Amino acid sequence: MLDVIVLIAMAVTAVAFAAGLMVHSGIALIPSVIAGASLYLVMAASYLMISRQTKATPVTTRLQELEEALEIIDSDLQRIDRVEDDVARLDLLTDRVERLDQAVSTIRTGDLGAGGSRDAELAAAFEQVHARIEGLRTDLEGEARNQRDKMAGDLRALEGLIKHLSRELTVTAAAAKGQSEMAQSEMEAAPMASSAGFLSASRTEPVQEIETETFAVYDREAEEPTLVAEEAVVRAAAEDSPPVGDVLAVLNDAIEGGRVDLYLQPTVTLPERKLRYYEGFTRLRTPSDEVVLPRDYLPVAERERLMPIVDNVLLVKSVQLLRRLRSDSRVKGVFCNISVQSLLDPDFFPELVEFMEENSGLSESLVFEVSQPAIVGLTRGELSCFDTLGALGFGFSLDHVGDLDVDFAGLRDRSFRFVKIDAKSFLHDMKEKGAALPASDMKAYLESFDLKLIVEKVEDEADVGKLIDYGVELAQGYLFGEPKAMSPQLMRELESADAA
Repeated sequence: MLDVIVLIAMAVTAVAFAAGLMVHSGIALIPSVIAGASLYLVMAASYLMISRQTKATPVTTRLQELEEALEIIDSDLQRIDRVEDDVARLDLLTDRVERLDQAVSTIRTGDLGAGGSRDAELAAAFEQVHARIEGLRTDLEGEARNQRDKMAGDLRALEGLIKHLSRELTVTAAAAKGQSEMAQSEMEAAPMASSAGFLSASRTEPVQEIETETFAVYDREAEEPTLVAEEAVVRAAAEDSPPVGDVLAVLNDAIEGGRVDLYLQPTVTLPERKLRYYEGFTRLRTPSDEVVLPRDYLPVAERERLMPIVDNVLLVKSVQLLRRLRSDSRVKGVFCNISVQSLLDPDFFPELVEFMEENSGLSESLVFEVSQPAIVGLTRGELSCFDTLGALGFGFSLDHVGDLDVDFAGLRDRSFRFVKIDAKSFLHDMKEKGAALPASDMKAYLESFDLKLIVEKVEDEADVGKLIDYGVELAQGYLFGEPKAMSPQLMRELESADAA
């Protein structure tokens, strides 16, 4: 009886899936029926095969496995329904735009009659409306394409989950048959497979584990790892760069073990050199407390799409720091380096927005920092993530600026508040970097767009005087302080300085 109920439920799911393809995606009847039938056959065959092979397995265990599998499929179908709803709303907006376009066309053909200068003014006004409608149409078409691509990706993901479910159920059945033999072989192979096993594991579990752990207050009373000078690190990295596979293993191990640490580097005022902001970085620690720098693990993290996990740790710990600061603290904010990959991640970004809404009271003191090369070439739809966070009151800082021929007005409109230029470029290479003005006028020029200038990578004492002569008020670099690990000791020092 249970088999019949399960098969009927699978059939209903397959029919709903095929109907969704026909109604919301516009796919023809026959391909939709084939897709639905294929889905049903895969689910039914997997279930029947496993149910026959696991007769000795308790019924409750099989039911639990089946319920878990159906929950996975149901969650993905719900995601597809949400995407289909978004497409329907976009289609409705498109219809409205078409009706407005027809109305404007009617007006432009002269239905208003000859009305002299008044008609000319109306015609000009409607020309502007028409131009705006055309821009909106272009945006909607781009959004529709993005939603269709996302739907196709969700369908591929669903297919992969079904195949994965089939393999998992097969493995479970085989394990039930030879449980003792499998246990013995796993004990023998455990020393060799400890690292490789995690690399092939699902990414879902590490993400959930980190999201739970990183909301706990960071209170590790451990000795701070020592950072050597940046030049020595560059030489060491060039001479002995670790293999990519080892870096990935260290990265995954650090994420699982909660060894993704927040490091803070001060930004000071000139000429007083008083602490004003912190810039937050992430560093990884090995089990032996050796520090892994971003230049070693960031390329691997981006390729493996692990940046949302790393950025989650950075943001949560930065929020924890800001919450502990006094209202009259000399630290006015923290700059959080965040990957554009995280901002464009369809799963991470909604959770980020929800987290920022809960902490909207920190919008004046938490600044998202992105690099110029990472945002060059983004589409209007992709840039909308800046608008979303900007609407919550949060601002941005532009870092790694290699081209100063920039639309600063556009940056201001996207909620950017700061522009960081390295000291070498600011003092010696402004013209080569495309700047329209000399360094002496750059600060005032940026302020005309409500942007603040920060000169970073200041390493030479002789450069400080030049920066002051050019009116620079904010500077950052190893000359003023190197990045230090966020720790209870550092927090106590900061609280003591604020109290004094």
